[in-house]
This record gives sequence, structure tokens and C-alpha cells, in this order.
Amino acid sequence: MVDDEMQQILQALQEAGIEDPDLSAAYELHTRLFRVLAQARVEILSEELERVDEAELQARLLEGLPLLAFAQVPLEADRFAELVWNVAGLLTESNPDLHGLSVPGNPAECLALARQRVAEGQAVDRQANAGLEEGEGELTLAQMSVDQALKPYLEWGAERVLPNVEVEYWKRGYCPVCGGTPGFAFLGGESGTRYLLCSRCSSQWPYRRVGCPFCGTDDHTKLSYYLSEDRVYRLYICQACRRYLKVLDRRKVDRQVLFPVERVTTVGMDLAARQEGYV
Repeated sequence: MVDDEMQQILQALQEAGIEDPDLSAAYELHTRLFRVLAQARVEILSEELERVDEAELQARLLEGLPLLAFAQVPLEADRFAELVWNVAGLLTESNPDLHGLSVPGNPAECLALARQRVAEGQAVDRQANAGLEEGEGELTLAQMSVDQALKPYLEWGAERVLPNVEVEYWKRGYCPVCGGTPGFAFLGGESGTRYLLCSRCSSQWPYRRVGCPFCGTDDHTKLSYYLSEDRVYRLYICQACRRYLKVLDRRKVDRQVLFPVERVTTVGMDLAARQEGYV
């Protein structure tokens, strides 16, 4: 992510907070988080990914295995732990209910939890491990902090492995790079192909229009969506697994789309879905 795009994202978040004062605290938190994580990205830009054979990567895709292994991520213990603690501080400051909750107390514990979170996201049997996904149930402060701190590292990895594979052949509901679940989606192209965006590494990949990426059901009686008044956004819900997904229809907009901003400015959709018992 170049400096110009970072500045555009920060400016857009600040403007959104002014336009919607009721949610200004949420926008302020995401702005501060983005600054911290963006700085972490800058610090690891010079790191090199151990070369992996392109044929091997493509073979992993065909087998349904995520491309990025935890051992390939350049996690330096002290630097990563500091990032985890900084994120935890921001989250705690914004939410009094988090005060007093524990986070990993030393760099080794931070790395151990990071390894666990990545492994949970890369479980081969997705449905058997559905309860381990980041959207399932309430996360602890430690999990939230580690998940956020992992993002710049996983995005770094995604930028280095994706150019070497043909992700169009990946037809699964979890991320081809890190195994994370989708946190947003968009419809693009003349036919309105649905693309999922990873909640962890921000990778994009195509996925069928009728089907839940979380549980895999294609039973149309269990699937539905709600349209925003301007028909730009859709809220997909699945009655089978009680999950939801926010979707932007790029065919309906002629403005620049910044997905980190879209995820935040659609927080009203999150609130509406959760009030109805979706996660």
C-alpha cells in the first residue's frame, strides 16, 4: 500500500467521522488502528519471502491448502509483541468493557498465540473447525489484539505470493493465502462476479453468487440478502450458520473504492445484522 493510498484512507475515515458524529468514536478508533498497522507495514516492507516454487504454490491451491505458512511470516518477537500491546491499548481505551482483560505478557506468548490463530484459520476441515473462526462467538482481548497485529504481516505475505498463482481457480470460501474468513465482498465486472475479501490479509478471490462462504450451503431457502436504499450495498445472510457478509456493488458506483474505509463506514450494517443474531 503506497503512501498516497494511506493518506486517502486516513482522510476518508476522518471525513466519515465528521459526516456521522454518532459513530465518530468508531471512526476515530479505526483511524488510530490504521495508523499503527500502516507503520508496521512500512517496517517490514524490506523483508524478503523465502522463494517458493510456483508449481508447488499452484498445487497447494488445487488441494485447497492456503499458500502462506506461518514460518514464512517475518515475525520478530519483540517488534510483534510491541505491536500487539499497542493495539490492545487502543482497543481498551475505546471500550471500557475491555479494561482489566489480559493480553500476552511477553513476546514468546504473543508469538504462540499468533501461531495458534493462524493455524485455526488454516484448518483443512473448515466445517469441523467452524467454531474456531474469527467471526464465531466473542473474541478475547488477546485474540483481537493478535489478529489485528497479524494483519500487516499477512498482507505482506499476500502481496508476495498472489502474483505467482492463478487465484481464479480457487473456489472456496476461505482465503487462498492465509485461510482467513471473508470480512467483506464486492460485485464486479459486467456479470457481477462476487469477490471475497479476506478479513486478515485483504486478499481477493472470486466466489459463486449463490452460496455461503462460511458454511458452504447453497440451499437458496437458507440464503437471502437485503439491499441498501441506494442499492449500492447488500447484506447477505445465511440461516444455516447465522453468519452475514457485507457486499459492495461496484457496478453502482463511479467513485474510488477504498475497502479499508468501506468496511468501517458500513458499520451500521454490522449493527443491524448482530441485532438479529447474526455473527
